[in-house]
Amino acid sequence: MKGKLLLVLSIVLALVFFLILSYRENSVKPRSSYKTSAIKGFHLARKAGDRIKWELTAESADFQEGNNEIFLSDITVKIYQEKEIILTGGKGNYSVQEKLLEIGMPVEITMDGSVLTTNSLTWHGEDEVMTTRDNVSLKGKNFLMQGKGLTVNVSDRKVKVLKDVQGIFYR
Repeated sequence: MKGKLLLVLSIVLALVFFLILSYRENSVKPRSSYKTSAIKGFHLARKAGDRIKWELTAESADFQEGNNEIFLSDITVKIYQEKEIILTGGKGNYSVQEKLLEIGMPVEITMDGSVLTTNSLTWHGEDEVMTTRDNVSLKGKNFLMQGKGLTVNVSDRKVKVLKDVQGIFYR
């Protein structure tokens, strides 16, 4: 009787030991480092000769193998013109080949003491043009302008709200 009990107990212990060794957690699957890379404190500068035209910084950047896009978070773009333009946003994608930055909310542009807010924005780095199809709000010291859609030509310093434009001017 003791022999049978010892045999059953040994089999149960062996099964428990086997189950413990064979357990694998399926919820976490690490990615291989050669397929995806991440950087904290990303910085990219676009130069024309010795002069920096604009700088892109982000708190973090993810690069995926075979993809020409960089996935960014906590984005700041500084555009160096006569007066500095600062563009900030939440998350976005930067296309390396096209020099195109798409930014998601919240998006804010500060220029000449005015602040523009919108939900998304595309920065065309080569042409130095910003565009959106979303609702926009442009607030300055003496005005508030709202509408839908926007084009900003940085080199000409021209802002064009595309439709449904409403404006309030203060004295």
